[in-house]
Amino acid sequence: MFLYDTFPQKFLWGVGTGAFQVEGNWRKDGKGPSIWDHFVHSDFSDAASIDDSSNSYNFLDKDLSALDFLGVTFYQFSISWPRLFPAGVIAHANEKGLHYYNTLIDSLVHRNIEPIVTLYHWDLPLALQEKYGGWKNESVIDIFNDYATFCFQIFGDRVKYWITIHNPYLVAWHGYGTGMHAPGERGKIAAVYTVGHNLIKAHAKVWHNYNTRFRPHQKGFLSITLGSHWIEPNKSDDTLDINKCQQSIERVLGWFAKPIHGDGDYPEELKNKLYSFLPNFTEAEKNYIKGTADFFAFSFGPNNFKPPNTLAKMGQNLSLNLREVLNWIKLEYTNPRILIAENGWFTDSHVKTEDTTAIYMMKNFINKVLQDVFGYTAWSLLDGFEWQHGYSTRRGLFYVDFNSKQKERIPKSSALYYKEIIQENGFSAHLWTPASDSSSP
Repeated sequence: MFLYDTFPQKFLWGVGTGAFQVEGNWRKDGKGPSIWDHFVHSDFSDAASIDDSSNSYNFLDKDLSALDFLGVTFYQFSISWPRLFPAGVIAHANEKGLHYYNTLIDSLVHRNIEPIVTLYHWDLPLALQEKYGGWKNESVIDIFNDYATFCFQIFGDRVKYWITIHNPYLVAWHGYGTGMHAPGERGKIAAVYTVGHNLIKAHAKVWHNYNTRFRPHQKGFLSITLGSHWIEPNKSDDTLDINKCQQSIERVLGWFAKPIHGDGDYPEELKNKLYSFLPNFTEAEKNYIKGTADFFAFSFGPNNFKPPNTLAKMGQNLSLNLREVLNWIKLEYTNPRILIAENGWFTDSHVKTEDTTAIYMMKNFINKVLQDVFGYTAWSLLDGFEWQHGYSTRRGLFYVDFNSKQKERIPKSSALYYKEIIQENGFSAHLWTPASDSSSP
């Protein structure tokens, strides 16, 4: 059922990007290489095109104009760790990188657009991968905390919402299991769960750091963005099928959500099935980890569904029912405040500005979060490099011709539609739609 209704008056409307996807300039102005830079230039045939991508580093003013056009209340972006600290460890910050992020944050504040800053959106400094083995090594936890401390000290007077890590499931599973993401390691199941374990501990350490040293005077909030699919039983009255669905969600979302938003420990499903690979938390660690999120930041989109054969479906059916997975979160984790931190769909690379399928998905996703969340992040602001898919898919509200020098941001139909939703603060009966509510794309 489609609901014509408005959101609460203080509802937050925003868009998001990842630094590696849109900034470009991977080895200019003092930036160090990341694991994704190395991965792309080693494994992608069109690697040279990532050097510019959407070129947000040089065309920040065009991104800001796009934000103005939409009328958003917040912009979620990530800081490129190696752009600030080329070798990863905290030393003298790269001045040009520091200037870029200060200018971005100041420009947002000047426009009354809330900055929501992600500290880690997958672009680990390559030096840390080569020296320590990346997130497989506990040493990176303290180095990440040092990097976070610097960001809190420098940007925290203007940033009130922080995300530590974006979708750690994909970092661990695709980085060390399928090899589809950087650093591209495959089939190392013990490494997958070691990386997940260290990501959880890194997040918890940064939360406690912020809570103790910075929250008292900065008055901000901090969380971790967790991603998931949703799955429905073949037979709704079959207890075995229902249990398989529960197990599927626990293996993906519960892996990180239960320690952080629950009791500090892994789901029993993981502990029973993966006991030989899954590290253990001590009782002290469980108490340290649980409750280390000020809200539930949730990602729901194609990265959590493509390719589906990498998910533990347990023979059941994938579903795009966002309302149902939000209900599951509320029931499992005592009704937390939820921010949709990433949501949207994709179009093929040949589609330019008439992205009607993306509008259809946006309309239905947003309608399913009415009254359930405090903010919504449409993903993404503009077309960029879509990880293992390269430039074969697009997820931006603004079209970018990657071959052009000026990289103009051209609003797609989805940008016009989202702009109207923001202006209406939801769905009034007269809000234009490209198709009837019962139609398919």
